[in-house]
Amino acid sequence: MRGKTSSKILLGMTFVLLALFLVNPIGFQSGPLRTQTAHAGFFDDDLDVFEEVLELVADNYVYPPDFKKLFTASIDAMVKTVEKENLSITPVYSGKTLEANGKKFSYRLSFNKDDNMQALQGVYEFISREFKSKVSKKDLEKAGIDGLMDSLDLYSLYMDKEEFEASMRDTEGQYGGVGMVITLVDNRLTVVRVLKNSPSARAGVLPQDIITRVDGEEIKGMQIHELAAKLRGYPNTQVDIDIYRPSTKVTQLTTLTREIISIETVQYKFLGDHTGYIRISSFSKQTNDQLEEALEKGEKDGVQALVLDLRDNPGGLLSQSVKVASHFLEEGHLVVYTQGRDRNDIQQYESVYDDRWSKKPLAVLINSHSASASEIVSGSLKDAGKALILGERSYGKGSVQTIFRMSDSSGLRLTTSKYYTPSGIDITVNGIVPEIQIERDITGLPNDNAPSNKSKDAKTQIVKPIVLKESELQKFLKKRGEKVNEDTDLLVVFAKIAINSSPQLTKGHALAKARELAENIHHY
Repeated sequence: MRGKTSSKILLGMTFVLLALFLVNPIGFQSGPLRTQTAHAGFFDDDLDVFEEVLELVADNYVYPPDFKKLFTASIDAMVKTVEKENLSITPVYSGKTLEANGKKFSYRLSFNKDDNMQALQGVYEFISREFKSKVSKKDLEKAGIDGLMDSLDLYSLYMDKEEFEASMRDTEGQYGGVGMVITLVDNRLTVVRVLKNSPSARAGVLPQDIITRVDGEEIKGMQIHELAAKLRGYPNTQVDIDIYRPSTKVTQLTTLTREIISIETVQYKFLGDHTGYIRISSFSKQTNDQLEEALEKGEKDGVQALVLDLRDNPGGLLSQSVKVASHFLEEGHLVVYTQGRDRNDIQQYESVYDDRWSKKPLAVLINSHSASASEIVSGSLKDAGKALILGERSYGKGSVQTIFRMSDSSGLRLTTSKYYTPSGIDITVNGIVPEIQIERDITGLPNDNAPSNKSKDAKTQIVKPIVLKESELQKFLKKRGEKVNEDTDLLVVFAKIAINSSPQLTKGHALAKARELAENIHHY
């Protein structure tokens, strides 16, 4: 399947197991869910799907395609399916000569799409004919498609019929599986979170556990979407997983029974002192409805200030991110805009509510796992001056993926444009920089195993953040008489204090006082 191991894919392809949120990983789908059907008619039936994919990339990809690069990747992937067989490969200028069973086929590639398509068709026919018993035409075509998609970017992906149906099902916020969120950390499939009342929770699976085998098969080198496909199954069927727990250095075989799991993406808690806490773990179709329920609970509790936690949130649906941000902005305020390949291909998304929450102090928590839709929400609120952003620089996943349905019911997720915050910040290049940035220097605290932030160009940021060390924050909270232990979420406690530090109830006063408080912590 896919063999990329960069830090981008380690976080971008974060998944809820068996849910394949498109990415997003990972993973999650970051753009509008616009399903289209492409039609082929270029060659015979053998390469119809490949041609559909090629035409969609040529017409819709966010950058002008490099056809020599695309076809090189596709042909190399086809050849790789039989490279361990009796196949001789000799490089020639801009191409190769393939030899098997005493027969040869040579090809060269250029920057012309049609010429390269003829070369690929020749390779396809040569391999199909000479290795008929080793690889099927269907697998050979899929290898070519996967190679092409791998050459684009980390988020564009081809999905067969089963994978595509699962991804569409998962955007509804419900899936069949075992109930855990995982990510790749140092090439190890690590549990980030376990869903409540799920098979994984009942079996005692914990965050930071590492999955090493599925049904006896070692998963080293496997990508997250491949693992999800292996774990996905009908309700009431079982799957065996080997889990290594770093804290005890023990590996245990666990049998989980799959079931339908409803995804609760929003959690609410009353913190006291007229302050509410809302955590959004991802952006599915149900997120805004769940957020509205949480805000109603906050109103009943008399909440006058709110902490919105988007840490470890890898993203989701664009439409949901716009609705979520709208609760804290005036109606008609720009939330985000996208730019496609054409300079005039710009689409703007404005807030859709005129809600009382836009007047109340708000703190938004982000970290290096906050991506895509999380960055849209935090970026729009930061640009509008409607929230105090705390934590770590976000991940930087600012590309839009559009979903295309193919003629054979498979699907294509293709990057078609890029996100920008209202002030024009390129999310992919810069991420979202918190106004109060927390640097880790204490072990054993929540999210301690998260990867460090990527290096960015500080010149692209307008306002330099106030930087606090965890140890400074801990010392400050203890002096204030707060109860601090290894289970204390320092950022949540500080955020609550920060947005309640002003006697004024207006958001502007509260945020100004919060920044002043953060700057003064250095003197404690």
